Amino acid sequence: MPSSLRPPRKSVPPSPAARLLLPALLALGATLPAHRANASDAADPNATEPRPPEPRPPEPATTEQGTDEAALVEARLHFANGVELLQSSPPNYQDAFPQFLAAYAKSGRSWKVLGNLGLCALKLERDGEALTYYRRYLDEGGDEVDPDERADIERELLLVEGNLAHLQLRASEPNVRITVSRQGSSAPPQVYQLTEGQPLGLRAGAHTVTAEAGGKTRTWEGVLSPGQTAEHFFDFTEAPVAGAPLAPATTSTAASDSGVSPLRLTGFVTAGVGVAALLGGGVTGFLTKQREDDARDQCAGNVCPTAVRSDFDSAESLATLTNVLLIGGGVLAVTGVTLILLGGDSKAENPTAARVQLTPSALPQGGGLWATGTF
Repeated sequence: MPSSLRPPRKSVPPSPAARLLLPALLALGATLPAHRANASDAADPNATEPRPPEPRPPEPATTEQGTDEAALVEARLHFANGVELLQSSPPNYQDAFPQFLAAYAKSGRSWKVLGNLGLCALKLERDGEALTYYRRYLDEGGDEVDPDERADIERELLLVEGNLAHLQLRASEPNVRITVSRQGSSAPPQVYQLTEGQPLGLRAGAHTVTAEAGGKTRTWEGVLSPGQTAEHFFDFTEAPVAGAPLAPATTSTAASDSGVSPLRLTGFVTAGVGVAALLGGGVTGFLTKQREDDARDQCAGNVCPTAVRSDFDSAESLATLTNVLLIGGGVLAVTGVTLILLGGDSKAENPTAARVQLTPSALPQGGGLWATGTF
């Protein structure tokens, strides 16, 4: 027996990995009790080394064709390959997994290989399969599983179950190849054969699932939460649906429907505010003039009573407000008209269209707005 696979001394407790690998490796040579003491054991170079007492070998499971010696020889080779890959640095779980699958099938489904299958499946985030392999390992191994190893596996199963999600996949084509990758995972993408009615047990997280069949590819992306069961149907009969194009940004739907450009619409609004200010200035200008005339009627020439002073102050305040409204309104009106002219129209411009220019003016007695243009 190679030194790396020798059982530890009693004073040094074995690691969970060592407890998992060693019994299975020994059991593969003992799946057929009739061959344990024949020439095949004598030819085993490890037979000269002292062996610890081995547990009672289980009855070999058989298929329709049975389990012959040639299949067991191949099973031992596959198993040795898997052990070597696990002992590499870093451990190569991806390549060890199919080696243990082959060893399990060719050994007559020896339960002692199930522990290594569970370990590889767990490291590759094939969590649904890891649960299945580990549970069968504990159930079929029974009392032959080391108590410490059983406790370690049971604790691990609690963590796996707590973070497990299921994804039920269906497809319009047969023989669909599924590739699953999880965002942020160090495990390589995992390949499955789609089997309807058998959901994939995956570790919770953001997943990208790619389906391939008949030279066509479909992709699904989604986030799976612990305990969630999600479903998806891969339809290979229709063309892949691209992401919905973003709607073009519009300033105003009403402006677009009416054929008015956004700039032109802004001009109309600005000009409207300006015209309203001009109208307000006209009203306050009229009130200023009326209040000033009423105050002057109470004066004798340039001599006015003291009580009239408040009327003059009020008229002066209204005059100031009038100037602000007329000047501000005129500026807004001119700006609005300019925007209307610059904004154009969604239809062809008429080169002979009328053009108007508004010019505000301020006078000591009031203000006004001058309009000039071509028609």
